[in-house]
Amino acid sequence: MLQSMRQGAQSTTAKIIIGLIVLSFAAFGLETLLPGGAGSSVAEVNGEEISPFALQEAVTQQKRQLVSILGEDIDPAMLDDDRLQPRALESLIQRALLLQKAAELGLVASDAQIGKSITSIEAFQLNGNFSPEAYKSVLANAGYTPEKFRRLQAEDIVLTQLQTAVSESEFVTQRELSAMANLVGEERDVRYLVIPEGRLVASDALSGDALRAYYDAHQSDFLKPEQVTVDYILLAPEDFRVEADEETVRQQFESVRDEYTVSTQSRVSHILLIPADEESDSDFARRVAEVSERLNLNEEFSDIARELSDDIGSASQGGALGFTDGTAFPEEMEAAITGLQSPGQVSTAVVTDAGTHFIRLEERIDGDSVSYEDVKDELRSSIESAEAERSLLLAVEELRDLVFNAPDLAGPAAAVGAKVERSEAFSRELGRGLFAEAALRDVAFSPEVFEDGINSEVVELSGKRFAVLRITEITPSQVAPFDEVESEIAEGLSAELESDGLRAMQLQAEQELAGGGTFEDIAKTLDLEWRVELATTRLASQLPRPVLEAAFAMPAGDTARLRAVAVPGAGHALIQLARVTPGSVASLTTAEAETLMSRRSSEQQRLSFGEYLKYQRETAEIIVR
Repeated sequence: MLQSMRQGAQSTTAKIIIGLIVLSFAAFGLETLLPGGAGSSVAEVNGEEISPFALQEAVTQQKRQLVSILGEDIDPAMLDDDRLQPRALESLIQRALLLQKAAELGLVASDAQIGKSITSIEAFQLNGNFSPEAYKSVLANAGYTPEKFRRLQAEDIVLTQLQTAVSESEFVTQRELSAMANLVGEERDVRYLVIPEGRLVASDALSGDALRAYYDAHQSDFLKPEQVTVDYILLAPEDFRVEADEETVRQQFESVRDEYTVSTQSRVSHILLIPADEESDSDFARRVAEVSERLNLNEEFSDIARELSDDIGSASQGGALGFTDGTAFPEEMEAAITGLQSPGQVSTAVVTDAGTHFIRLEERIDGDSVSYEDVKDELRSSIESAEAERSLLLAVEELRDLVFNAPDLAGPAAAVGAKVERSEAFSRELGRGLFAEAALRDVAFSPEVFEDGINSEVVELSGKRFAVLRITEITPSQVAPFDEVESEIAEGLSAELESDGLRAMQLQAEQELAGGGTFEDIAKTLDLEWRVELATTRLASQLPRPVLEAAFAMPAGDTARLRAVAVPGAGHALIQLARVTPGSVASLTTAEAETLMSRRSSEQQRLSFGEYLKYQRETAEIIVR
């Protein structure tokens, strides 16, 4: 019943939030704000639409995550919308499927859970305590309103409940544990020869004469690809940025100042009494009087809520309802909450359509607002950015028309106030600076531009930049000069000689083993150090990592075959697998067995939930437009 009461309060709140969003971005155009701005959805999941706006939000979030992880040196191509959209759309489809299933199962997140989740987020805390100012600032920077963020937190809580319900139904059998113990507890005796760095390549093999001889014999390996040099015009937002005057900034502040106001938040609990179908008015009145009397006797509010409240969801939490900003509950409740002056104070009986409530104020966080001085720099930057982008797009449209039939780029550049620049030579596969972007190189080598010699179309690049180009010079494919590729030759020849020397040494060692020689004899013959480790396991070993991985990849029983691996910083190793002893559960310590069980259980849960999601997708009606 309380759930339906909360749902009934959503329409007004939703209108307020939408209004705030529209006001806060008024300077940027309403068409960018309206969900499904293009008038159609990008996908449907069992009849539920996913709007273009939702998809763009998901793409933007992915960009923020990538920049946060990889920093400013991120490859601009990784932030291309076309590259990110398929993954973003799939995540929205999966989320919609799981939320639909959670709703079907009746999973909900209480206000108390949502409040606890939000206040525990470290980004919203100062000195270990929840800070409304930090909450407001972080959400604003991330592009969220408080109400939208609360909704997303509620959805995340519900999705966690669903995942936990599915995943924790899995268990590990004794047979599975034995199979894993056999693998993890397996012991191997390993011998290996250590081949130091530089042992495989003779000192004179990489002399200048040797490198020159290799270059002369492999001319076709050093062909430079066909390259072009271009003239180009680049338009970027910063080229059109103009300082906003004080009056414009102040007008913008007046139009969006409510966006920066944080309402007073009250955390409350309640006891709800609902008349039963067969209950008389007098019996119900006696129940209300009993609660009132026990409260007057200063009995613990949470104990009474657990015992007598008819709101099952909150009763188990001692009546906790979470936070309200004055809009979450019916008007009668909000009026009573406003009248409570200090934490611990309890209201008299409050009647709503849901029943009769006794409301206790648990905590009150005063609202806050900002002054013009606090936000004027942020507003000025937003206005200037918006105006720069608007001017940029107008210039781009003009440039598209101008370059279509122009004999060069000089005229169009002058018309839009830009300048013509010349690039370094670049190929289809590789360019630097602006031409590191594959989209621009693709245009340069397109038949129209490369073969016909006309101006390119205007190309949109990362960072809201636009470019147009024209070929000025074509450099045919040719053999690179020796000086340019000398280091490359030295590196390639060294690797080739090293590989040949290692293969020859491995063949000699295997022949001696086949003839009955011991590993120690081979080490003496080849003048190499040899080492051995007995009963090594995958988890406990003193072997170098490449040696360990190779040893456990080798088949048991074939002691005459060696495996060669590179050991960074130490040269190479020739490995012999001498003996294999299978593992067992009995050979594990209690701690090892528990760790193994936990690891297997986690993997099983991950696979189980993956299969569950796959089934939901296969049985759903999904339309991607």
